[in-house]
Amino acid sequence: PHPFNYSNELIKVPSLDGTGKMSKSENENATIFLADEDDVIRKKIMKAKTDAGPTEQNSEMPEYIANIFLLMSLVSNQDTVDTYRKSFNECTIRYGDMKKQLAEDMVQFITPIRERTKELQNDEEQIRRILKTGAEKARASASVTIAEARKLVGINYY
Repeated sequence: PHPFNYSNELIKVPSLDGTGKMSKSENENATIFLADEDDVIRKKIMKAKTDAGPTEQNSEMPEYIANIFLLMSLVSNQDTVDTYRKSFNECTIRYGDMKKQLAEDMVQFITPIRERTKELQNDEEQIRRILKTGAEKARASASVTIAEARKLVGINYY
């Protein structure tokens, strides 16, 4: 098995409570689902774990704060991330403002995905085409794998 991704680096999306990755089986309130409505996303992000902020300039970030910055780097523009990173390093960060910005950027990121998903759920014909195409691709990939396995174990008949 090997991971499939669209870039050269794998990303672990952190949980909002700072205890690992987002997971549907762990804390549902610390996980943002692509089907979550805008207000639910905002509420979950506003409840993300933070602290009183750094007391010394250029302090090391606790993991739960680094998680918020990682989430922001996934959905916000770089200037926004840089602004909050600078305010963290200068001990002037206001986490409430940061979480409000993150919430709005997350909503903007997720809304088109959620809307497209709803469109697809209401288009049975399109779902059937997607399933058919997926089955054809899986069948082709599986037949190559089976042929390789048969060759390796010396089964040369069909």
